[in-house]
Amino acid sequence: MDMLLSYVIIPGLTFLLPGQTNWFTSNFSVAGAYFPQSILLVIWAIVIARFYHTFLKRTIGQTKSFLKTDKELILTDVSAYLLVGSVFLPYRPQTYPFISYLHLIMAFTATVVFYLSVTMMAGRLYLLAPDLFSCPIAFLVLAIACTFILLILCDFIISSALEIFLTIFSCAWLQLFDRRIRILARRKHLQRRLQHL
Repeated sequence: MDMLLSYVIIPGLTFLLPGQTNWFTSNFSVAGAYFPQSILLVIWAIVIARFYHTFLKRTIGQTKSFLKTDKELILTDVSAYLLVGSVFLPYRPQTYPFISYLHLIMAFTATVVFYLSVTMMAGRLYLLAPDLFSCPIAFLVLAIACTFILLILCDFIISSALEIFLTIFSCAWLQLFDRRIRILARRKHLQRRLQHL
């Protein structure tokens, strides 16, 4: 189910979300401000938040015996709640300027907190097993570079193109991260078994 969500359902919803808007001059908040895109925005946020939350909790759960990750998991939860909360606040700056401002702050903060939490986890795991986690760290650095390029191309606005990139990238990156954690968990388990011999 994780693969289906990562590579089909979430990307499909993500590409549908901008609708007829321009990917470089608009964003999900503008596209999802009115019905029927507003319903799609809510569904997208709930699916993404639920996926990130359950996937990371299960993936990081494999490291409990050799790594404490409570802070990162709390940050992931905060990110999920902020994202879902933001889509229930309408983005209509002319009608509701303060609520629109809160919407933007919550959505932006959700993204920053999510990427901060996965970067912290990947960094800590890199210190344990550089051979396994150098690739995920390199991809995070590449994503930062791509984010800046998209920001420059879009006159420093959070565009649909950037939101699509970050969503698709995070789904693919989480699959890589999960595979590396499984390898590390098996390695640690084998080390413990060998110590008991």
